[in-house]
Parts: sequence; structure tokens; C-alpha cells
Amino acid sequence: MRFEHTVGKILDLAAAAVPSRLSVSLGEETRTFAQSHRDATRMANALYALGLRRGDRLMYWGPMSLREIDVFFATQKLGAVFVPFKDSLSQREAAAQVHYIRPAMVVGDATLADRLSAIEKSERVRVATVNGRGPGLDLDGAFERASDRPLAIHVDDEDIHAIFLTSGSTGEPKGVMVSHRASWHRSLAGATRTPACGGRGEVNMFPFFHWAGWNFLLVAWMHLRTIHLTTKADAASLAGIMDRWAPESLYAIPAVWERLLDHDGQFETRSLRHARTGTYRFEPTLIERIKQKFPIADCTSSWGATELGTGSTIGEGDLRAKPYSVGLPTPGTELRIDDGELIGRSNQMMTGYFDLPEVTAETLVDGWYHTGDLAETDEDGFVSIVGRRREVIRSGAETIAPAEVEEALAGLPGIDDVSVIGLPDPVWGEVVCAAVVLRRGADVPTVEAIRSHLSGRLAPHKCPRRVLPVESLPRTPATGQIQRSLLRSTLISRMSVGAG
Repeated sequence: MRFEHTVGKILDLAAAAVPSRLSVSLGEETRTFAQSHRDATRMANALYALGLRRGDRLMYWGPMSLREIDVFFATQKLGAVFVPFKDSLSQREAAAQVHYIRPAMVVGDATLADRLSAIEKSERVRVATVNGRGPGLDLDGAFERASDRPLAIHVDDEDIHAIFLTSGSTGEPKGVMVSHRASWHRSLAGATRTPACGGRGEVNMFPFFHWAGWNFLLVAWMHLRTIHLTTKADAASLAGIMDRWAPESLYAIPAVWERLLDHDGQFETRSLRHARTGTYRFEPTLIERIKQKFPIADCTSSWGATELGTGSTIGEGDLRAKPYSVGLPTPGTELRIDDGELIGRSNQMMTGYFDLPEVTAETLVDGWYHTGDLAETDEDGFVSIVGRRREVIRSGAETIAPAEVEEALAGLPGIDDVSVIGLPDPVWGEVVCAAVVLRRGADVPTVEAIRSHLSGRLAPHKCPRRVLPVESLPRTPATGQIQRSLLRSTLISRMSVGAG
């Protein structure tokens, strides 16, 4: 008998093994594994009654909630495809993503009622609302009326279980299609990062529009552990979770660790056994500061991508010996360098980009995912990422397209020309920087002025954090395209000279 590696089975197995154990907390709300399983089953019946079928795409729009978890696992039981998108997107950005995905249904939180109504009208898509009253179908009501009995629907582990939206080089959305099998292996591989984390569970700082948010939940539930969620990755919220639950594991990007380390208040620090971080580059002193604050924690760092899953991991001892390295490949992953670019393949890889065969063919070549990262290896095989071949910016856990930000900056008062690049940053990995050519007599715009100009047009994470004046922008002679790599290296050299 074939044991299918489906995402829905992760919850089934946890509920069968530890039904009374806490599965999740979010603020004052909690569920046990038995309750999570019951609610997912009931939601699957509700969505089925509303016409959702195997292979249909369901987009979810709203702030993090336990109801979203019910919807996610309901789609997994139905064989439908879950597609989350960011609740801070502008109306234009959200409409573009809905137009691209062409979902059978958009489920939205009642807090976004006005934007849901606009999407329903502009995209002519079926809408359902949760967590209160709103436009379209009343999914909460359908949930209350639904049966607790499981539906007999076959789901294959090669089916696509989710599409995670990321930006291409132009800012147009790209949907990363991930199969049940791939997410099963991503979840199973999580044991190598926190091998002994027990019943007190772990903290997830990632939002659910990001693949990592679901990955950390699935990793925890695969290993029968509680996941503690937060709607805000700020110091007060994380400290509150530490005090209330005394979790054993916390993953945070360097910027979030900095917030927690700078927190003035007293909070529980001796329960943490696994302190994890990840980006392609951060200052080695961060690890020492984490060790001072959380004395029994073992520190590790991981690097990965939505398309590949977790690609590499490095432990505490090697972090000290090999600063700035992203480590060695995770089990089941093969990494190599091809013409300076880091490429990888594994059983965790995406199936491809939704409805983008040409982009998929450019990125997946002979079974290898081309990351766009320039990398080196040392004599021990440890990988270090030294730059970017592609123009996209990676800031924190986000991917940002320079061209999209440049288009939105058009018309900024006092600016004749502008280019957007990513500059190295010890906290964020890269930060979005606007290089501006000033009109005669104009002052350099402040970051606040630029963010005000972009308000309502771009999501906040895409807005520049730095503004630097330049005399002119380097362009190719033949086509006049901005040479962002040359501009980036020039500005980095200028900043280094200034620092010296």
C-alpha cells in the first residue's frame, strides 16, 4: 500500500498521535491538535458545499488568524490549491495578483471588506468572508453548518498544494508552485534544524503570505510540536510569547533578532534551546549577542528560497569559524556553482512557476534551480554567497523588483532620473536604495518623503530605506538600459571610501 506524502496527512497524523496537545497559539486563542483537525475537516465540508473542488485555486487575503489555518488545511483535504497574498498590498497590486492566478474563490478577512468588494467587482471573482461580516459568501456561517465527517477525496502527493507569490525582475507576480511531496520533504527536513525541540514548541515570526510561515507551522506539526504565532514580529510581542509559553525554539531574521536583543524589559530567556536565523549574510557578532541573552541556546543559520526550500544550514561552531558562510547543503539537497552562480536541486523543489513556462525554463535548467546568487565554496565545501546575478533585491525575507519601485517613483518632485538597487546591510541582508539624479537646485528627498509619495501605491516593504544622490545613471550605449550592477558596485565603493 502506497503511503502518500500529502500536506493534509501531517495534521491527520498529529491529531492521531497527540490529540490533546496544544497545536497552535495566537494571542489569547489556542487549539489542540484534535480541535485543529476537527475545524479543518468542517471547513473542507463548508468549502465543498460552496463548490470548491480538487485542482481549484483559492486565494486567501487577510491578517493572520486561526481561521486561515482552517481554510489552508481544508484546501489540502480537498486537493485544492492554496494561494495566500499579502494583506498590506495596494488595491492595484492585489488586483494584479488575482488577475494572474484566476482563482475559483477569494476568501478574505472581514477587516478587508472594502477591498474585497472592489476585487469582487473589478475581477469578477467569487468572494467569501471570514472572521465577521463582509461581501460575498458567509464562510463562517457555512462552517458552522458543516459536518465533521471527513470527505472521501483522493489527493495525490504530486498535486500542487500551494502557490506562493513572489516578484520577478519586472515586479509582475510569479507564482511558485509547490507540490504536496515537496512540502512534505521540506517539513521532514526541519528536524535537522531543531532535532530535540519538545512539547513547549517553537515560535514562528513569519506571516502566512510567505512560504516560510507555512513551512514553520508544518515543520512543527510534522514533529508533533506546538507552534506559537504572532501577528507582529516586534520585541514586545515576542517577549510576551517567551514569558507565557517558555518555547524551546525561535527562528527570526537578523532584523527581528536585533529588536528582541535591544528590548529593555525582562522576559524569559532560559527556556530557549534553539536560536535560529537566516539570510545570506549577517554580522558574526549577532551570534555572540544571542548567546549572551539566551545562554543555553544553540545557534544555527539557514539559507533557502521559495523555489528550492531550505538549501543549506550552518551550526554554531562553524558560524564562528566561517563567518558569512551559509553552510553546507541540507540533507537531500545538492548545491554546486555553475559559472559563478549557485544552483541547486532537491526533493523539495518547486514544480515551476504558474502559467509562466518560459520563465520556468530559464530558472529550472536540466533539473537545477538557478538561484541568481553568486557564490564561492571553501576547501571544506562551505558555501558563501557573495553577490547577485539577477537584479531582484532580497531584503529580510522579501523579494523586491527594482523596476516596479522605479516605475512607482516616476514623477517624484525634484528628480530627473532614478534607479533602485539593493545595498548590503548587516541586518536586512540588503536594503532598497533609490539612487536619484536631482533637478538643478533641488534637495535630496528624505526617505519619509519618498515613502509618502509611494503610500497606497506599493506595499511598505518595497519602499526605499536609503536615498543617495548621483550625477548620472550608468546606461548601456545601445539600449539605454540602466546598468544596475555597475551602479551598485560604484555606490558600495563610494560608501566604503566615506566610511574610511
